[in-house]
Formats: sequence, C-alpha cells, structure tokens
Amino acid sequence: MSCLYASDYGPPEPGFDPLTDSGRLIKGFEAHSAQLARATNLGQLQAMERVLQRGGDISWCDQGYGWVDDPPVHALFAAIVAFVILPYAAWKLGARFRVRLADLAAVRGPLRLQHPFRK
Repeated sequence: MSCLYASDYGPPEPGFDPLTDSGRLIKGFEAHSAQLARATNLGQLQAMERVLQRGGDISWCDQGYGWVDDPPVHALFAAIVAFVILPYAAWKLGARFRVRLADLAAVRGPLRLQHPFRK
C-alpha cells in the first residue's frame, strides 16, 4: 500500500471544491464523494481518482521517506550490498591476508614442518 503526499500536487487552491457544478469533477466516482471532497486542488483530486481506479484506498502520508519502504528500494540496497560492498570487503580482506602471509614468510623463511621434539 502506498500513500499520497499532499505537497506533490501543489499548494492548496483557495476556493477549490470538487463537488461544485453538480460534482462535474468527480463524475464516475460519486460513491467516493466524501473522500474526494477533501482534495484541496485539482492535482490532488486527480491523484485520488487514479488510486480509486486501481482499486486502492486513499491514504495521505506526512512528508517523509515513505518511499524507502517500497520493495524496489530494498532490492536496490540488496544489490548494492551484494555487488559493491561485499566484493570490496572480500578484496580488502584478501589483500590484508596476503600481506600478512608475505610478512610471515619473509621472517620465518620457507615454511618447513618440524616435529616439536626434534631439533
């Protein structure tokens, strides 16, 4: 379910009433006239009608980041983690591990397995 942001459709128009002229602006949506009467400008009214055409419920959100909870955004963040952050972290850790192995080999010389009790 998504919600509408009032600021996306412009400022309120003084004197705007969607029910004037016998409801000419809400023709076809008479059953929802109480909800559509709350529109403060033509842009809001048209957005509300589009939601009703899709069979949704009209809900208004406060200005904020509601779009972050949409599935495409979650998919984008997952893709960034999978294809950017994890490969970078693996590369950095691999480079650090290789450097430590090289330092260890330089200090100890070639790796030789020795029995702990033999000299």
